Amino acid sequence: MVLLLQVIKKLNDDPEYNGAGISKLEIPLILYWKDNDSEALYQRIKQLREEHSYNPSWEIVTEICRDEIMEGTDVERDDKSIMVDYPDEFIRKMRLTGLISLRGAGRFIDINKNEIEKVEYVLEHYSTYPTFATEREYFDYMAETDENLISLRTKTLSINENDKLLLKWVDTYSWNTIKSELKGLVKKSNSSDEVLKLLSHSIRLEFLTSLAIKSKYRDLKIIPNYPTDDEGIPTSTAGGQGNQGDIECFEDDNGILVEVTMSGGRTQTMMEVWPIARHLTEFSKKIKAESMCHFIAPSIFTDSEKQIKYVKDTEGLNIRPKSIDDFIIFLETSEKLFEMN
Repeated sequence: MVLLLQVIKKLNDDPEYNGAGISKLEIPLILYWKDNDSEALYQRIKQLREEHSYNPSWEIVTEICRDEIMEGTDVERDDKSIMVDYPDEFIRKMRLTGLISLRGAGRFIDINKNEIEKVEYVLEHYSTYPTFATEREYFDYMAETDENLISLRTKTLSINENDKLLLKWVDTYSWNTIKSELKGLVKKSNSSDEVLKLLSHSIRLEFLTSLAIKSKYRDLKIIPNYPTDDEGIPTSTAGGQGNQGDIECFEDDNGILVEVTMSGGRTQTMMEVWPIARHLTEFSKKIKAESMCHFIAPSIFTDSEKQIKYVKDTEGLNIRPKSIDDFIIFLETSEKLFEMN
């Protein structure tokens, strides 16, 4: 992570480049680099760009990795593993830190400007690597908690900033693309899109559901509660922090909570319905008129429907369970997101 941040910062500080970070085609050099010499790696990437711009062939990059960096000592790996599979997995793990953003429809990896304070702290305090004489020393070091790093706050997007980013992605992905990607989640299929394929199924469902709603109701005030990078791409799921639901929508004076899950069967019933009821109760307190919830999953388990009916009968909460396919039909046929009892 530190080497990646150092190299991106050097590339962004170079006036010859556009400040978009590191190309995904250059990531294999990060993975193969033998030490933490960020300056040498930066210069090698710069040389690669001078010779091949931002589009070196797979053959060029794999040759650098195998013959130049590893000097022919690497175990045998196919080109796709080096150029696609390993970089994709590396990017997924780096995005879990929240410090990395995707640029150029997934073609570049950059520093998340929302987390610039954390990035600067990491680079200042973790750029040199300690050495350990024993495994015990290593584990003791890893067990320490950096309270300063934890205390640094993440910049949150304003409602207007968030709305602009949602509209940007709605203009990037057509309704048919959003619908197709949502249907793919029913079968838990992997996406071929350069951005969406880097999101786990649960994160992708929250993101695509927000985009689907915004695509059909562009004037609707939509507040997804998942944390995002500075491009509006979620870095994790909402997670129900502070009794908040996944996606909050406001239509006239009515409020619509949208809760999504990839879980099914008994897990769905045990883990989802009671928290949803609690989230809706809290959400209703800030709504002037009426409130309700759309509960979206690849499929709705029978016991979940029974439990939702019990919640309605005992607490008067309006929760509407829908499979992903049914929610798509609802969006295509309904003029309003709010659904009466």
